[in-house]
Amino acid sequence: MPIPEDLDKLLPAKVVEKAYDDIASPSAKELGKAAVDLVKTARLLLAPFQLAAAFQDRFERVVERIRTRVPEEKQKPPPAEVVGPAFRQMQYLDEDNPLWLMFEELLTQAIDEDTTAQVHPSFVQLISQLSRDEAVILYRLRSDEFKVVDTLDYDRYQNKFSSRKVEQSTLPTDDLQYPNQMNLYYSHLESLSLVQWPVEKQDPILIGGLQVGIRRHSTMRLTEFGQLFVSVCVPQ
Repeated sequence: MPIPEDLDKLLPAKVVEKAYDDIASPSAKELGKAAVDLVKTARLLLAPFQLAAAFQDRFERVVERIRTRVPEEKQKPPPAEVVGPAFRQMQYLDEDNPLWLMFEELLTQAIDEDTTAQVHPSFVQLISQLSRDEAVILYRLRSDEFKVVDTLDYDRYQNKFSSRKVEQSTLPTDDLQYPNQMNLYYSHLESLSLVQWPVEKQDPILIGGLQVGIRRHSTMRLTEFGQLFVSVCVPQ
């Protein structure tokens, strides 16, 4: 079994050579569990490079899809500062990854003379900073807004609110791999100036005339810049 070119950067060369010589044979047991585990871990770390090695076939397919979407008479040379970085990032993605589809949409818009003026070089970097779940959120926000109603308890002695509870929500948590990270995703998308989540209405919760909490009505939506970004990068 050949040793991947990058493996020697992760593990001592002698360990790698011995492990790959023996791992498929009965004598693999003699390597010791630690050495075998090292090789298994290295294989996981190097898995993305296998995608990169097989990029040629995926490249040809994406070119064919773009060609069928943009008539030849409308095709023009796209900006090199968009195409180069986009293809570098796409090497490490599967074709069904939402981020791949965003890169493909961006390249399609970049080569079309009707839309190339809307393509900004920063869009490539923005996509490359997104997680899979954040891409899903942007996909959904392209056509809809997310409504949330939540409550907070009020501690009158410390004069602070705490213990947030969600009463109603249209956030796409069922579509996310890690729905518990929604606040992290929002913070990141907000830092990229793509999404905002303002509280539009809030009412005090009263018991016996005393405030014990607050009920908030908020809406997550795209910013103006976010709308431009998804119009170019998110498929219909």
